[in-house]
Amino acid sequence: MTSRSYESTSSRRSAKERMTDDDVYQYALTQSSPIPIRAHRDVTPGDIDMLFEYPFLLTPKLLETANRGSDATRHPDLDRESSHTSRLTGAISSSLNSLTDLFRDPTGHRGVKFPDKLFKVLDIRMQNIAMGKDPQFNDQYTRRVVAVFWGSLKAAEKPSSKEPSSSSWRQIKENRKIEELILFFVSTATQALRKDPTLTGDAWKHELDAQISRFILILRDCLRNIHHVPPEITSRLELYTTRLAEGMESRTGPATGDRGSAPNQLPLIKHEATGSNAPSLGSEEDMPLVRAVGKLFDKSKKELQNDLNAVRQVCSEKSALDDLKTCLKNINADMPFPGRRDDFDTEEAYHRWRTQELAHISQLMLAMIQLKPDLAKSMPLESSAQDPSPQRPLSGLVLGGPELGRNFTGPTNHIDFATSDDGIEAGHNFSFVPPNPKKAYKRLVELCLERDLEAMVHLPEDQEVSLTIISHQHLELLNETALRWRISHFYRITCFLDVIRYKYERDEVPIECVPEGLLMVDKAMHDVPLEFWPRFDVDYVSTVYGGLFNIFLGALYEALEDVTKLKPERITPYVQVLETVQMSGLVERYKADIDARLNDLADRVRVQAVHQYTDKNYELMSNPDPNRALPLLHLTDYLEKQAKLLDKRFPKPILSRLDLVSLALESQIPLFLTDLGDMRVPLLEGSTRKPPDVPLADIFALYRRTKTLLSMHAAFCPNSPLDYDLGGFFEPYVLQYLVNTDLQTAQWVHTTVSKLVEEYCRTVEDLFMDEMFPRRSAEERQSKQYAFIGKARSTIAGERKVDPFTFTPSSCVKLNNIEAARSLLDKLYARIDVDTISRTLDDHASPLSDEPKKQRFLFTVKIVQAESLVPPDSSSSKLDSFVTLSDEKGIRLAKTRTIYENLSPRWDEAFDISVENSLWVMASIRDRAVIGKHDTIGRGYLFLDPKRFGDYLAHEVWLDLDTTGRILLRVSMEGEKDDPQFFFGRAFRSLKRAESDMIRVIIDKVAPLLRQHINRAALAALVKSTTTSYDYNKALAGMTGLYRSAIGADKADALIPLPRQEKGKPRFQALTDEEIESALTPLFDYLDANLQTFNNHLSEATKATVMAKIWKEMLATIEDLLVPPLANAPSDMKPLTDKEVDIVFTWLKFLNNYMYAEGASPLTQEQLQNQKYRDLLSIRLYYDWHTWVISFEMRQSRDRDAF
Repeated sequence: MTSRSYESTSSRRSAKERMTDDDVYQYALTQSSPIPIRAHRDVTPGDIDMLFEYPFLLTPKLLETANRGSDATRHPDLDRESSHTSRLTGAISSSLNSLTDLFRDPTGHRGVKFPDKLFKVLDIRMQNIAMGKDPQFNDQYTRRVVAVFWGSLKAAEKPSSKEPSSSSWRQIKENRKIEELILFFVSTATQALRKDPTLTGDAWKHELDAQISRFILILRDCLRNIHHVPPEITSRLELYTTRLAEGMESRTGPATGDRGSAPNQLPLIKHEATGSNAPSLGSEEDMPLVRAVGKLFDKSKKELQNDLNAVRQVCSEKSALDDLKTCLKNINADMPFPGRRDDFDTEEAYHRWRTQELAHISQLMLAMIQLKPDLAKSMPLESSAQDPSPQRPLSGLVLGGPELGRNFTGPTNHIDFATSDDGIEAGHNFSFVPPNPKKAYKRLVELCLERDLEAMVHLPEDQEVSLTIISHQHLELLNETALRWRISHFYRITCFLDVIRYKYERDEVPIECVPEGLLMVDKAMHDVPLEFWPRFDVDYVSTVYGGLFNIFLGALYEALEDVTKLKPERITPYVQVLETVQMSGLVERYKADIDARLNDLADRVRVQAVHQYTDKNYELMSNPDPNRALPLLHLTDYLEKQAKLLDKRFPKPILSRLDLVSLALESQIPLFLTDLGDMRVPLLEGSTRKPPDVPLADIFALYRRTKTLLSMHAAFCPNSPLDYDLGGFFEPYVLQYLVNTDLQTAQWVHTTVSKLVEEYCRTVEDLFMDEMFPRRSAEERQSKQYAFIGKARSTIAGERKVDPFTFTPSSCVKLNNIEAARSLLDKLYARIDVDTISRTLDDHASPLSDEPKKQRFLFTVKIVQAESLVPPDSSSSKLDSFVTLSDEKGIRLAKTRTIYENLSPRWDEAFDISVENSLWVMASIRDRAVIGKHDTIGRGYLFLDPKRFGDYLAHEVWLDLDTTGRILLRVSMEGEKDDPQFFFGRAFRSLKRAESDMIRVIIDKVAPLLRQHINRAALAALVKSTTTSYDYNKALAGMTGLYRSAIGADKADALIPLPRQEKGKPRFQALTDEEIESALTPLFDYLDANLQTFNNHLSEATKATVMAKIWKEMLATIEDLLVPPLANAPSDMKPLTDKEVDIVFTWLKFLNNYMYAEGASPLTQEQLQNQKYRDLLSIRLYYDWHTWVISFEMRQSRDRDAF
C-alpha cells in the first residue's frame, strides 16, 4: 500500500492514524479476546480454553469439491439445502473406518515428507507428557494413551523387535507421512481406551476423538520448533483439526460415562436463541493471548479485566463479519484499504492480489457462518449456497507462506457477501482494524520482540533459541492480528526485518538474526517476484535493505581500522549481509549514495596504508647504518609480504569493488618510489667508496625487488599505471658493475671455470685410478709377495699370464660424472652466451696501459707413437713402454699409459703445458718392470719456443732418441688470453682429456686379455690339435691280426712292405666353428661379465665411446697377428699359414658378431665395419704375396692414378 493511498483519505482519518501505544493495545486486545455469539453474554473459562487452545475455530472449513454435482437439472433449493445441511452436521464419524479415510494422504506416494527431526522432538514431548511433566496435557487419559503410544514407539524402534507394529514403524520412518503417524497413534490409542473399564458403551469413541485432537495439537506444537517444515504439512494438520472439531460439534455432546465430563474435552454450550453450541466469554486469567497482550503493555490484572469487559461491546461475530464485508466493499470501490489499483505497478499484479484477497476474505466469512449458523440468516441463499474449493488454511505463522488462497480456483460470490447488507458502506469503518494497520502491526512486532529479548536473559546458557526470537505465544498473537488487519505477507516479513535491523543497530540482537530475516525476504521474493508486490511494500523493503546496507557499510568501515591485522573472519558476517543485500537489486535506487560510501571505504584503506608505510619507513630509517640500501631492502620486503598476506586473506575484492591489495599498493608503491629517488645520491656515493659502504649486490637486489613491486602494482592496479624509469635510476650502478667486471672477468673465469674444472678432473681421475689400481695393505702385499715372484718367474720363462680385471659400477659412475660435467659446462657456456660476451669485450676493450703485461703461452703436446725401439736386454724381444715429459729442473709434467709387448707403441695422448718463456722439455721412454726399477729406453729433447710455434698451427716433431729409435710428437700453441672463450675452451679440453684418459685406462685393462687369448700361441694350439697322420702298415697289420685270430695263423704267408711313396701321409681335419670359437670362450666370458656392467651403469654416449674403443683395440690385436708393425728395419715375424689365416678371419667374424649382439649393442654395423675393418679383410687377398711384388703393384697403381 502506497503512502498516497493514505494521503487521499479525509483529515478525520489522518487524525485516527496517529496511533499511540494505548491505541495499539486496545486493538490488540480485540484480536486476543474471543468473539462472542451475543454481546451481552459473559465468557466462561471453558469457552476461553476452547478458542485459544483450538485456534482452528477461527479458520474456515475446507470442503471437498470432488464429486460435486454438475447436473443443471437439479432444483437450486435442493442444492442449497443439501449444502447447508452438510456444512452444519459435520463430516466425521466416530468409527475407525472414517478416521482412516480422514487421515488418508491426499497426495499418495508423491506427498511431502515431514522433517526427520520431528522424531526426536516428538520423543522428548511424549516422554514429558507420559511422566506428567507437561502441564498442558496432564489428565490421566492423555498420559495413559501417550504412554502406550510412546512405549510402542520404543519397542518398534529396536532392530530385533518382533512386535507387529515394528514393520509399521519402519514404514513410517521411511515414508515420513504425517497421516501414517496419526493412524499409528489412533491404533495404539484405540487399544488403550477400549480396555479402560471407566469408559462404558461408546464413551471410549468420544474420548478417542478428543485424544486424536490433542495429538494433532502436539504435532503442530512440535513442528513449530522445527525449521523448514513444508507448508502442506501444517495445512493438512489444520484441516484434520477442523474436521475433527466439526464432527465433535455435530454431536449433542461428549459422553461422560461414569466419570462425568471428560477432562480437557472441547466444551460446547447450548444457546437458547439458536439451539446451537457456541463458546462464551470469561475472565482474563483463562485467556493466554489476553494475558500476553497485558504483559506486552504492562497492564495489571484489574486493568486488563476492565479493558476486556469494555471491548466486549464491539467483539461480536456480527462486527467481525461486518469488517470483512467492509473489506469486500472497499476492494470493489477501489478504496485505499485493504488495497486498490494504484498500489500496484501492473494490472496483472493487481488482479493477482485482488483474486487472492477476495478468495481469502470470502473464506473467512464462510468459516464464521459455519461456526455460527445464525449469521447465515442475514445472508442471501445465493451466498450461502456457494462452496469454496479446498485450499490451504488461512491461519499460519506470522513468517509463513506468502500467498494465502493460492490454489483457490472455485467460484466465490464475493459480490453477494458485500451486498447482502445494504447498511455496510465502503470506507474505514472497522471494529477490529485500526486506522493505520501497518503502523500498529509494526509497533506490536517491536513490543513482542522486546519482551522476548527480556525473557531470553533468564534462560539457561545452553538452551537453544530460534534466530527469529519471537516466542510461540507472541507468534500466535501476531498471526491473528495480521489475519484480521489484512497485513500482507510481504509487509510482515519486511517489518520483522526492519525491527531486527534497528534492534541490531542498537546492539539488542545478535548479527545472526539479520541473515535469518534476509533469508525470509529472499524466499518471499523468490516465491513471488517483486513486480507482483504492492508498491508500498517494495518501497518499504528497499528502504530496509538500504538501511541494512548503510549499517553494515559503517561496520565494515570501523573494521578496516588496521588493514594489516584484519582477519577475514572479522568482516565475513558484514560482507555476507552486504552481498545478499547487493545481489537483491533493491538498493540500485541508492546507487549514488552507495558509491559515495564505498569510495569512503576505499579512501580509508588508502589512508591506513599510507600510515602503515610511513611508520615502517620511519622505523627503518631511524637505525644508523652505513649501508643505505638495507632500509630500502627491508622496506621492499615488508611491502611485498604485506601485499601477499592481504592477497591470501582476501583473494577477491570485497563487494566486487574494494580490492584491499590494490588499494594498499596504489598508495604505498608511489611513496616508496619517491623515497627511492631521494636516496639516489647517498646510494651512489656509498657504492663508489673504497671499500664500498653499499655493495653492488645489495643495489641489484634492490633493483629486483623494486621491479617485483612495480610488477605487482601493474597486476593489481591496472587503472593506475606508474611512469617510472627504473632502468635510468639503476644505470650508473650497471656501468659501475661493468667496469668492475671487466677488471675481474679474466681472473674470475680463469679461477672459477678453468681451474675449478681442472681440479675437478684431477679429483675424479684420482678416485678412478684408485679403483683401477687399488693399493694393497701390508698384509695383502705380504700375501701377494709369492704371487709376484711367481709372475716374475713366469715372465722370465716367457710364460706371462694376465689376471683379468673386473670393473665396478662406481668406476662407471665416475666416468659418467665427467661426461655430465661436460654437458653442464656446455649449458653454462650457452646460458652465459660466452661468444656474445667475448665479442662485446673485444668491441669495448679498454685502451692498453703503458705497463708491460706478462703473457703466458699454452702448449698442447700430443705424444703420438715411437718406432725402432730396442730392448735394453737382449733376452727380451718385447717392451712394455710408457713416456714421461719433464722440464729443465726434472719436474715431471706428464706421463702416458703403458703399451705392452710392442716395439713400436702408439699412445695418442695430449697434455697442456703453460709457460711464460721458452722451455726445454725431455721426453723419456721407459720399459715398465714388474720387479725393480724401470729401464730407460731412450731420451729426446723438445724446445718449446713461442717464436717457433707462434703461427698457432699443429707441428709434427720427430725426436731422435739418444740410443736407437725415435718418437713422434704433435705440438701446437695458443696464447693465454683474458677471454672467456679461452678459459672455457681450456675447461672443455680438461674434461675431454680426463674422459679420454679414463677410457684409455679401461682399454688398457681389457687389451692384455685380448692379446692373451688372440695371439699366435693360441693359433698354434688350434692347428696342432687338428694335425693327424695315417699309418697304412699299422692299420693293415691290425686288420690282418684280427683276421688271423679268427681263422688261424699261416706262417707261410709273408708280409709285403709298401713303397715309400704309397705310405700314409699326415692329414689335416677341417676345424669347425665351435672348435675355433672355443679358443675365445674365456675371452667372451670375461667380456660378458664386464660389458654387462658397462651396459647397466654407463650413460648411452659414454657406453658407445667405450665400446668403440674396445672394438678398435680388437682390430689392432687382429692386425698384429696378421702383419708386422710398420718400421724401417726388417721384421723377423713369420707369416701365418693358410689355415692360421682362416682361423684369424673366423675370429674376426666372431668378434664382429659379438660386438653387434644382433642389434642390441650401441654400435651399428657401419661403425663396426669401418675402414680399419675393411682394410683387414683386404689383407687376405695379398697375404701370400712377396714384399717386392706388393711394392711393384703399389708403384703401378700409383702410376696409373697419376696418369
